[in-house]
Amino acid sequence: DYASWKSRGWCRFERLARVLTPAKDTSVLLIKDDTTIWQAAAFQWLTEPIGYGRFTVESDRAMLAAKLAVMLQAKLRHLVESGSVCEYRRWMASLATLFKGLPTDWQRLRPSEHSNPADSMRAPGIESAEGCPASEADDFLAAHCFTSAADKPHDTSALHVAASLGHVSLME
Repeated sequence: DYASWKSRGWCRFERLARVLTPAKDTSVLLIKDDTTIWQAAAFQWLTEPIGYGRFTVESDRAMLAAKLAVMLQAKLRHLVESGSVCEYRRWMASLATLFKGLPTDWQRLRPSEHSNPADSMRAPGIESAEGCPASEADDFLAAHCFTSAADKPHDTSALHVAASLGHVSLME
């Protein structure tokens, strides 16, 4: 049954993999019986992290963390290349939740190893973050495509994103 399926770490990974595809329709359909098909709730993957699922083999957590990082990096790269700044920020803000219970350093996840997404999205006023950033705040702003701490496109400020990621030092 679905409750049992979604309680397992590997199954949660499978569900999130579907959501991370670049396809427009990322619906997860559930087949209950020969005559009943229904759609899973749109954001269950966000409230039920992979790392909080059940695992028979504990070492699978580390393997799935690495695979999730690769998939998220591809998703972020796709969003940067398509100029989807708002969706990019939503995914960046969800990283802490997606990696809950998994052994990984997700804070440094970017579209590519040495990329500054602001360069690709041509956000004015942000210098490249490659090399040594001027400060932690500058690196954060560049990584999330903000031109400044006061930048607030679509009612999402850098402070909102910092709060969702738990960056207390940046909020101060």
